[in-house]
Amino acid sequence: MRRSVIMFAVFLVCAELLGCATVQKKFTRKKKEPAHTAAVIYTEEGPYQKKYSNDYYYKIHFTQWKSWHSDLIDDLGGNSKKLERDADEAVNHLEGMNKYLGSPKQQELKPHLEALKAIVEKLESGHYAGSAENGMRAELETIRRNVANNFYYTRVKNDLISDTVDLGTAPAPTP
Repeated sequence: MRRSVIMFAVFLVCAELLGCATVQKKFTRKKKEPAHTAAVIYTEEGPYQKKYSNDYYYKIHFTQWKSWHSDLIDDLGGNSKKLERDADEAVNHLEGMNKYLGSPKQQELKPHLEALKAIVEKLESGHYAGSAENGMRAELETIRRNVANNFYYTRVKNDLISDTVDLGTAPAPTP
């Protein structure tokens, strides 16, 4: 009996020294890998450089405005949410065009922009009668015709603001 107790003690010591570490590893929690790892965004040091020229941005805004404005006219009297989206996009792209124009041309575009904003306010508030749709449609057609004829790229390319910025000369360092 004594011999079996000694053998059992020797077995426990051997098991403690040899096998317990793997049992412990089996029953410890492993760190879970996150389902999504955030991407690292690298920013460039130094001055900001635009990817494209003002001419390119103006052309994009003009094309987008023309498309959204046509959709606005076509959807007049239809789905109110689609109508609001068309109106908002048309105004945003017209404002985008205005941003790249020089001051005299901005003043020419301003009345058309204000008229479009007034129509958008009526549409978003919902305070217009069904009979007023024909009047709004005629006014939207007038805005489209005037802007499309007077503000297409070849007509305003000399009035666009310059891509280069004159920062002047650096001041002399003070001692």
